Amino acid sequence: MTLIATRSLTKTYGGRVTALSDLTVSVEPGIIGLVGANGAGKSTLIKILLGLLPPTTGDVRVFDLDPTTDADAVRARVGYMPEHDCLPPDLSAAELVTHLGRMSGLPRTAARERASEALRHVGLYEERYRQVGGYSTGMKQRVKLAQALVHDPDLLLLDEPTNGLDPAGRDAMLALIQRIGTEFGISVVVCSHLLGEVERICDPLVAIDGGKLLRSDHI
Repeated sequence: MTLIATRSLTKTYGGRVTALSDLTVSVEPGIIGLVGANGAGKSTLIKILLGLLPPTTGDVRVFDLDPTTDADAVRARVGYMPEHDCLPPDLSAAELVTHLGRMSGLPRTAARERASEALRHVGLYEERYRQVGGYSTGMKQRVKLAQALVHDPDLLLLDEPTNGLDPAGRDAMLALIQRIGTEFGISVVVCSHLLGEVERICDPLVAIDGGKLLRSDHI
């Protein structure tokens, strides 16, 4: 089964800035690294895979679904961890992850149970009723990972998951991602500008630069 496939995928902004250029790649399930310098087009690709941005030209499939026309079906099977800090500080982790579980279609009780389970998986179970505003950067990153997991997806798209973490925090996050990918059977795309980190847990790697494919183990 092909996890993600693009063919001649191009995205331009205003007809002048090209974020992705003629990108053709196919990726099988597993723990996949999506690497490239900042501004290489990684985040744009993730947003297109989620159906949040339409491609300018070309085709894209996630689980053989077209996110431009089947975005709801894609997002039902995909969890997304955004790069930037986007957590409301006055909510507890339990409230936030439960709410996002409900937005994914889970009933109230199931969302609450799944939120507790997801927070346990990321090591925040004991802290789940604290307000997120009082969390460290590492804890906030784990909350973002928990909300991506809450609806039991088949694929996680993680945008710079070690962003802002110290070396120990980076190691812990990478170990957690590897455990999710191996023990839970969830495919993971780890988007990062740090090749050395991604190589430790990912196989294959997809490298892009200036919106163009540099390397892929599966083309």
